[in-house]
Amino acid sequence: MTMAGDANGTIEAAALIIGPKDGEPTSFSLRDLVSISEADYRIKVDVVGGDSLLLFNLGYKYEDFARSLVQARNELALQDLLMEENLRKRGVSADFTIIDSSGLVEDKGKCEVRLYETAIVIMPERSDLRRVPFSDIQGSTAENFKVIIPLDSGSRVEFSRLGKELDPLQKGIIDSVGELSAKVQNMLKDVYPEADSKAILRASKYMREGRAARRSDLEAACPGLWPRLERKLAGLGLREEYAFLSSMARAEKIRIGMKKTLRGETMGEYIWFLTPIYMTDGSKGGNAIAFEASSGEDEGRATYFFRIMGRKEYARIKDLDQLDQTADASLSDIARGLMAINFRREPIYLAEEKLYSPEYSRYRYSLLRIPELRTLRERFIGRVVHSSVEQWKLDIEGLLKFNVAQENDALIWKKSDEDGG
Repeated sequence: MTMAGDANGTIEAAALIIGPKDGEPTSFSLRDLVSISEADYRIKVDVVGGDSLLLFNLGYKYEDFARSLVQARNELALQDLLMEENLRKRGVSADFTIIDSSGLVEDKGKCEVRLYETAIVIMPERSDLRRVPFSDIQGSTAENFKVIIPLDSGSRVEFSRLGKELDPLQKGIIDSVGELSAKVQNMLKDVYPEADSKAILRASKYMREGRAARRSDLEAACPGLWPRLERKLAGLGLREEYAFLSSMARAEKIRIGMKKTLRGETMGEYIWFLTPIYMTDGSKGGNAIAFEASSGEDEGRATYFFRIMGRKEYARIKDLDQLDQTADASLSDIARGLMAINFRREPIYLAEEKLYSPEYSRYRYSLLRIPELRTLRERFIGRVVHSSVEQWKLDIEGLLKFNVAQENDALIWKKSDEDGG
């Protein structure tokens, strides 16, 4: 459908309203705006479904309208991108530059910098917001009136034109990174009180906020810590689950993570693990990574499973070294995805049609904007709800057999009595 003519544009908290001078106004949800771009004083808005809006002849209102539209969309994104946590500092105006690992400028412009509990959030005036987890930060320095932040990926973020906020922002970042590191060390110290402080510090670098550490890395960094983490899992009601899943897994590839939960003012402890299940005989059950977590014995749980690789490829592969390498990469992908959505499960397993209902529209938007969430959904095999231990084990065996019996990667395992929710 093509429409053209004079109109008024109004930006609300969750919608862009286009009101033709002769006709009924049309409302576009900000959640359905796929992209916003500018050129030659024209604003192009791509909308879910393939439609586009081209706004022009805005005159002196152009700059304010463009900024307001991006800002409204980014504010909504802060809610919908699963980032809700305590805000520690806001209102810092700066110029930002994001430089990728090859040295090329990925994005730059004016922005507002906000510090949250676990991340820096960059709110650009003219582009999509960026979230930089403190766990990805390798350090922070102030040079030539800039705050320079190198990241684990090899890229870096630079803030300039900070004025009086240069030192406070630099201190806020350093303090936040240090506090999260101290929390991880304290959690590990609680798990293994006899451990040497230097060993705990080494181990904490592998378990920075929300990360899952490999068994081999932790055993090298802090001998004796891994059995204590296993004991901690047992104490949180995961003894049977861990024993069963690890008995099928490549033991040296298992990963365990710990973090503090963020629920308003309430802080809790959260421990989770990933177990890769695979073998060179592709006809047997496998090609799966199991994700299990708990923050308490009485919490209802389900075990989530993700594919390591394509089903057809797994059926053919006979090289164990190649399997190991692919599994390592997949474990990192799954861990990164879980961190990106702050360990929420619902956006992983909801059926596609449910994403288009009003109550789940925030997840549809998250799916557009978080590539890691798309990866989790693409690799999702199914979830096994905890009922009795024996039924849970039988369902897992059924899921793993189902996974290798299929060729279509899009097929998801469900119990016959499930309704798909």
